[in-house]
Amino acid sequence: MATYLAGVDVGTTGVRCAVFDLEGSMLASRYREYGASYPRPGWVEQDAEALVARTREACLEAVAKAGVDPRAIASVGFSTQRSVTVPVDAAGRPVRPAISWQDARTGAEVAWIAERIPAGEYQGISGLPLGTTWILTKALWMRRNEPDLYRRTARFIQVQDLVLRAFGAGDDFTDMPDMGFYGVWDVRAGRWSRRLLDAFDLDEGRFGRPVAAGTKVCELPRALAGKTGFAPGTAVCAGAGDQNCAVVGMGAIRPGMATVTLGTAGLAILSLDRPLPGLKGMMLTHHAVPGLWEAEGLSNAAASSYRWLRDVVGPGDGAPGVSGAYERLDAIAAAAPPGSKGLLFLPYLATAGTPRWNPHARASWIGMSFAHGRSELVRSVLEGVALEVRDMMSGWLEAGLAVDVLRLGGGATRSALWNRIQADAYGRPVQTLRSAESTVLGAALLGGVGAGVFRSIDEGVEAMVHVADRLDPDPARHALYEELYGAFVAAYEGLAAGAFDRLAKIQAR
Repeated sequence: MATYLAGVDVGTTGVRCAVFDLEGSMLASRYREYGASYPRPGWVEQDAEALVARTREACLEAVAKAGVDPRAIASVGFSTQRSVTVPVDAAGRPVRPAISWQDARTGAEVAWIAERIPAGEYQGISGLPLGTTWILTKALWMRRNEPDLYRRTARFIQVQDLVLRAFGAGDDFTDMPDMGFYGVWDVRAGRWSRRLLDAFDLDEGRFGRPVAAGTKVCELPRALAGKTGFAPGTAVCAGAGDQNCAVVGMGAIRPGMATVTLGTAGLAILSLDRPLPGLKGMMLTHHAVPGLWEAEGLSNAAASSYRWLRDVVGPGDGAPGVSGAYERLDAIAAAAPPGSKGLLFLPYLATAGTPRWNPHARASWIGMSFAHGRSELVRSVLEGVALEVRDMMSGWLEAGLAVDVLRLGGGATRSALWNRIQADAYGRPVQTLRSAESTVLGAALLGGVGAGVFRSIDEGVEAMVHVADRLDPDPARHALYEELYGAFVAAYEGLAAGAFDRLAKIQAR
């Protein structure tokens, strides 16, 4: 009987492969970078072939490092960055560099879409706020600007499809949670939207084929064993988009279970048993569990704000960015009282995401005086990020949705202070997990479902996901943070009335 599972997280700038036992303990992990290119301002592209090569290398190294018989690894499941446009020809070869989800070249296409369908109707069908991120806009951009390459493109696929092909799949398979990011999918009905396809003169055959998360799509061919480290015949399984995998890896698989992940970006996600509209600009995607959905809020900076503070301000010992810097910053922040003596940080270093969706928003400190020192400055950044997540949660709370369980993930969970601030800011108990690598764990778990190691995602979560700690909010601190949140909203609205736009124009010179 197979006793191990492999997960692969193909992220925005690099790929991680990890090998787990069936109780969720990580035996080994390897990471390889591939990065991106920036041909023009606002453009972000990636070499799809390099991405595949680094993915295979990470797998080869992780399996070797694990020191187990590859035949004991039942499956490999994939988590992938979402909404990356990979145009391929009839043979599955990329016809141009992949266009990243971060790429913002398609402003004209977004305006063109808005002329043909109201933004509210578009989000009502697709689950997505109208913007440059989605694959639809990139396909339309190619049709207008690269007609020869557009004609050569047999399909616009995603990273999930790409890596499954690279591990032996015989077709382009897109996991169900990723289907919405094509931009022409009806997320409520779970099928292609004829309204959207017809509006933009597109055919569903130009995109990947939907499969359920945790589906075995092939067995690893013998020819790929030496390139990946896995044994011939290993089950190759569709996983899900990275954030959807993280939700599985954190065990949030029932309605009312929510997660907050603070990494390069930040996500607040609530599992739903029905596809609710609106929720103040939140994305609506399919959950990896059939019959559930996810309401997703996005922070563009999140823990990156703390990294920026580390690099620019440093922990005060003249060595910013070195190992241990975050721990020293945490110690500095802990010396400040909750609320940072009324110093407020708006964490819009990379513009505002949910629920504001303001590309001109910029970060700022509000309320600074001679009474504030380094400790308040540092703590206010941790609190500002938590208040932005609290702002996202307003969509759930105002809709009267129950948040029964709230789990924290991402690298920020290494900070006990930040975990405490989040519990107090959100006003509800939070749980941390034994494994901080929830995304790659979720991919491995879904692979285990596809290989039949687990009969269901529920069974996999029961075996592999374990709560480490629970923090209850302090009522007095929560009341203070609610006051600070009121100031947060007022400060944003005041700056959005004119200051953000003026600053954006100056910064664009």
